[in-house]
Amino acid sequence: MRRIERDAGMGLVEVLVAMALVFLLVVGGGEMLALALRAKRRGDLAAAVTQAVLDRLESLKARPFDDPGLAAGAYEEIIDAAAGTVRIAETWVIADEGAGLKAVRLRARPAGSAGPATAALLFISRDLGFRP
Repeated sequence: MRRIERDAGMGLVEVLVAMALVFLLVVGGGEMLALALRAKRRGDLAAAVTQAVLDRLESLKARPFDDPGLAAGAYEEIIDAAAGTVRIAETWVIADEGAGLKAVRLRARPAGSAGPATAALLFISRDLGFRP
């Protein structure tokens, strides 16, 4: 007599378990991809804000000490950064700290965002007259 093979194929339970495992892996991979994209966006935004701060500080350092653009006061500007994809709000305050010294306090954040800002402090002094 011929014996019937009971383990000849996969049963319905095994197929459902395999499909559930594949589904969990696909959903988990999708979540990881979404988290990675959000982290990249935040990193790109932080890099754009930092670059805007550096550009502003360099432009202020390049001015002569008595330039009207370095007059004491509060200033504000919204600029386009990262090839026009990000708008950044910059505010800076210039204060006279004594004879021949100015302090520039700069803060920048994405325009319209209440999140944390990138801040920097720059001291600008007159030429001290040292020669190499």
